[in-house]
Amino acid sequence: MQERIVQLCQDSMTMLARLAEEQAGSIEQAAMVMVDALVSGHKLICCGNGASGANAQSFVSKLLNRFEHERPALPAYTLAPDSITLSALAQDNRLTESFSRPFLTLAQPGDVLVVLSATATAANILNVVAAAHERGCPVIALTGSGGGDLQHILHERDILIAMPESRTYRVHEAQLFTLHCCCALIDTALFGDPDLV
Repeated sequence: MQERIVQLCQDSMTMLARLAEEQAGSIEQAAMVMVDALVSGHKLICCGNGASGANAQSFVSKLLNRFEHERPALPAYTLAPDSITLSALAQDNRLTESFSRPFLTLAQPGDVLVVLSATATAANILNVVAAAHERGCPVIALTGSGGGDLQHILHERDILIAMPESRTYRVHEAQLFTLHCCCALIDTALFGDPDLV
């Protein structure tokens, strides 16, 4: 059993090393897009299905509360329709609009959509990206290996961070690490590095 734990840890370290090697530039670019939006008075709107949605909520909680150090709250929202809204959408065959409808009520041009999807094929994910383009919002997409269907609808100014993994649970693990990197970069850019004070 312990050998399995060691193997899982080694697999994780290998994946994170590949993520750093292949996606460090894209992660930095994504963080700076978020910083520019926040400095300009815009907000971050995040979403995902299942565990990707949980990662989106975790990211938003760290922006609204704190990451490592105390600082003002940053404007960020998670699109997470409640069960009543979801049942109403399902009744009218609109589950594919579960993110795009609320997004269009909240988003203003210049806001940033941060979308998480391990497979990047779900219709509600593709629809919210289309809604972001309609509203003039840049998109940051955290996907599994290859980028799925999502990669084909991204615009030039959008950012794709494709995790170097196809196993769903590893993609979720890499998403969370990537978002923690973004938190650290956002805090440093906006408030300075507290370790240098």
